[in-house]
Amino acid sequence: MAEYEIFDLINGVNSNIFAGQAIFLTTLSAYLVVAYSVGKALTPYQVGFINVVFLLMMFVGFNAQIALLGLVYGLSEQLASVTSYADGPSTTAEVVRIVFTGIRLVMVVGAIVFMWQVRHPKTE
Repeated sequence: MAEYEIFDLINGVNSNIFAGQAIFLTTLSAYLVVAYSVGKALTPYQVGFINVVFLLMMFVGFNAQIALLGLVYGLSEQLASVTSYADGPSTTAEVVRIVFTGIRLVMVVGAIVFMWQVRHPKTE
């Protein structure tokens, strides 16, 4: 594969990663808005349904983003092998995947805890 094709593929995959980030933040924001605005008034079924849908969307998003990151790093290695001025991804690839997933996981768990706190306020 030519350099241009690899660069073009990396650019396309990066665009998909950014779109996935936008979908993640939109879904997370929608969940938080629902939790804050009507969380207390929802029935247990409604809360369960919203939580299951939210967690499924987050799971699909996690897997898609990890796959896209793996593709970018694979293409970067291929680019490094055909050019003299590009460095291949070193050990940072795994670190980025772990940090990327970790940040998302903290945000998702935080959103679930937020819903719990709205539904079970501490009244003292």
